[in-house]
Amino acid sequence: MNVTKKERIICGLDIGTTKICMLIGRSRPDGSLEIVSTGYAASAGLRKGVVIDLKEAAASIRKAADEAESKSGISVDWVSVGISGDHVQSYNCHGAVSIDGKHNEVTQRNIEQVVQAAQSIPMSPGREVIHILPQEYFIDGRGEIQSPLGLTGSRLDVNIHVVTCDAALNQNLISAVNGAQMRVSKTVLQQLASAEAVLTQDEKELGTAVVDIGGGTTDIALFARNSIRFTAVVPVGGAHFTRDLAVGLRTPVEDAEQIKKECGTVILDGVADDEIVDVPAVGTRETRQASRRTACQVLRDRGVELLELVKTQLDRGGDRDQLVGGVVLTGGGSMLDGMLPLAEHILQLPVRQGLPIGIPGLSEELSHPVYATAIGLGLLGTILGLVRAFDAVQYADPSQKATLLAAGISEAMTCTAFGLGSTIVLGLVAVPIVVIAPLSTWRRDRDDTV
Repeated sequence: MNVTKKERIICGLDIGTTKICMLIGRSRPDGSLEIVSTGYAASAGLRKGVVIDLKEAAASIRKAADEAESKSGISVDWVSVGISGDHVQSYNCHGAVSIDGKHNEVTQRNIEQVVQAAQSIPMSPGREVIHILPQEYFIDGRGEIQSPLGLTGSRLDVNIHVVTCDAALNQNLISAVNGAQMRVSKTVLQQLASAEAVLTQDEKELGTAVVDIGGGTTDIALFARNSIRFTAVVPVGGAHFTRDLAVGLRTPVEDAEQIKKECGTVILDGVADDEIVDVPAVGTRETRQASRRTACQVLRDRGVELLELVKTQLDRGGDRDQLVGGVVLTGGGSMLDGMLPLAEHILQLPVRQGLPIGIPGLSEELSHPVYATAIGLGLLGTILGLVRAFDAVQYADPSQKATLLAAGISEAMTCTAFGLGSTIVLGLVAVPIVVIAPLSTWRRDRDDTV
């Protein structure tokens, strides 16, 4: 495939507990994303978002990549990777600095200083920062400022959202990608990528929660005033529904998954008492029949448990009444019949299905919650437009890094000016390098490349 200088190939890799999804896209000069191809493979070597078998994980990643590459004719080198798991933690911090200098105008140096002050809290050994996301700036106590550069005042404050992960587990994820003969350009929290694909600008502004039900985890992100306010990971996902059904019906996991998809629901009102399902037995025993209502009750019980855990996290994130946009349910697990009305009942909020939006010419096959994270990774790669700046910083002399980072900031501001800004872009305006990944991670990615 021919790619012009004004176009760039963007690759997003969603490494889930039950599936691997690879997206190859092309960034157009107008900032839009054109999806070139996708690859899909069953996942192996992962549990609850964490790599437990490096060889198996690398093989399943390679299988998805081979499919995407064969469809497009593009050989992939660098990828953006989504990260999840119960080792991911986040917290909100506040920082403040005095504004000195000519005319007391806020400079980029002031912004970097206040963000650094906000994140200057003790962190447990073995933890690694993957995102620093400014939420709101204040100048002399006046808030709701997204970009304070050039404004005048005597004191600059900031609220930031910091996301950290277990450094060893993150490196295992990177090593699995390296083992699949690719390199990691950046690691992105999965719910941030999903939100980029499924939320509208109004929803980000007014207040909305994204709940991404994956195979091994459920990822949560709360947005308000166009910035991230809270993130959390619940270690329960669609695979737990399947395993509950396998245990309850005494059937192999693969058959339980099929029963879940074809006959499962979490709403029992429409299920008659005399409905039955064929249940393959474990081992060489003959197939038997079981009550469909019994099977669906198993699924409902797990659904109620999961949504109660989600409700607890939403309460931790703040006043749920402020979620004017309600909840957007996405991910493959959200496709289980009845999950939306059950979520509305338990969360006491309006709920809609989160499908990828804003992609011209998106096929019906890709307009599916299971592709939300991969498409979101592609969108973020297109919106940011900072790959060249980051690569330049990687090899630059220390005295040149400030200039190169400033170029990245300028490009991010340009994206925002054209209405392409996202939470990640706004974060980059404030602290242009650690928002996506620390420099140490970038160096390690290159050193560990297979």
